[in-house]
Amino acid sequence: MRYVTSETMRCLDERAIKKYGIPSILLMENAGSACAREARKFQLRNVLVLSGKGNNGGDGFVAARHLHSQGISVSVFFFQHPNKMKADPRVNFKILKNIGLRPVDCSRSVNWDLLRTQLRRSDLVIDALFGTGLSKPVDGPISEVIELVNASKKRVLSVDIPSGLNADTGEVMGAAIKAGVTVTLGLPKKGFLAECAKPYLGRVVVADISHPCLSARTALH
Repeated sequence: MRYVTSETMRCLDERAIKKYGIPSILLMENAGSACAREARKFQLRNVLVLSGKGNNGGDGFVAARHLHSQGISVSVFFFQHPNKMKADPRVNFKILKNIGLRPVDCSRSVNWDLLRTQLRRSDLVIDALFGTGLSKPVDGPISEVIELVNASKKRVLSVDIPSGLNADTGEVMGAAIKAGVTVTLGLPKKGFLAECAKPYLGRVVVADISHPCLSARTALH
């Protein structure tokens, strides 16, 4: 199995888009639907999706849509104002609103009571707060959200990488989600090999999101 740095994975994404003409929003669709498929392996009635900034948050929006369409109750809390979202996450955010989901805006302040209530009700938390681009320690409200999720002992599925882990070194950047399942996209990340990362990863599933020439449909453990 090949393990890659965040920069290598970024270049593979860019090549898929520019050389092969695969739209970036299709890669996001494939990523989110792969996470939803993995989530459906559990007995689910209520799912809590935590979406942060960047494409990782957009993957969470896609996963939320797929689970909602399958009759599962989904709550979405998002941590970046829509006006600051990149184009693809913003499209998927608008779709959620169009289909009747009402994502909870935590970009300015967190409704802690509502978050705790939804967390208690959930059978699964989908962690789409931070992806492989995290470059500074997690702090502030999102750090508190991570600690709240960890303390709840709820089952967690992380999108691409548990939020708060450094993709290249496996180090905890201030605070990190302890996942039960990590659905990593394209190829596993180099930081997964570090001993310090292993308590946070859970079971790692490598999802093929249609990168040309990558065969990644593999469960590592």
